[in-house]
Amino acid sequence: MIKSIIIDDEQHCINALLSDLKNNCPNVQVLETCSSAKAGIMAIKKHNPQLVFLDVEMPWMNGFEMLEVLGEVNFSIIFITAHDEFAVKAFRISAIDYLLKPVDENDLKVAVQKAEIKINEGGSLQHISNLLQNIHQPTFMQKIALPNRIGYEFADVSSIIYCEAEGAYTKIFMLGDKKVLVSKTLGDIEELLPTELFIRIHHSTVVNISFIIQFSRIDGGYVILKNGQKLSVSKAKKEALLERMGLK
Repeated sequence: MIKSIIIDDEQHCINALLSDLKNNCPNVQVLETCSSAKAGIMAIKKHNPQLVFLDVEMPWMNGFEMLEVLGEVNFSIIFITAHDEFAVKAFRISAIDYLLKPVDENDLKVAVQKAEIKINEGGSLQHISNLLQNIHQPTFMQKIALPNRIGYEFADVSSIIYCEAEGAYTKIFMLGDKKVLVSKTLGDIEELLPTELFIRIHHSTVVNISFIIQFSRIDGGYVILKNGQKLSVSKAKKEALLERMGLK
């Protein structure tokens, strides 16, 4: 059995989650439910749970603030949130599990299964650390979780020069001549990258605009990067790029 705690300031959400867990995740034992972050901290210290279902938006102290106050996180977390684009993006780039309210039963089952794997493997402390960093740090200091054969590699988004589609995979070109091939499509990677730094210049290319040093209209249009790399700009993407670079 997975020993768990639910922390949510809305009682009807707690009741709904309890029912969903009972019907879909019989391997989850709920030790206590808490209606505030303060009560949640006390329950965590009391029960030492393996899994915590944590609401993000709570009065006085939200879920992220609660984790910072708690300090040591030695349990898996499934965040529960209303549709907040900023929070959702932070979860995605940090490879953290989250559920949107109202919670879908199938999503719940998948999240619990993933949490069980993490518990058996010893948790996901680095993921939580990166999430909290991404919540507070400016865009250029954020980290993105890149999947590999054994788990994830955490990379500074500012170190990514450009990304190139390779079928269902994406090759990521980084500082120091480093190249990483990840099992995500370019569209998936583009969703994770901050729009303040990255722009798609071709159906197969997303580039970090801070590395662009020159744009040429010759040969249909291309950009030159700080490392000397030349990348084609498609006709459909050219106007958006020029506008983004302040050339229109």
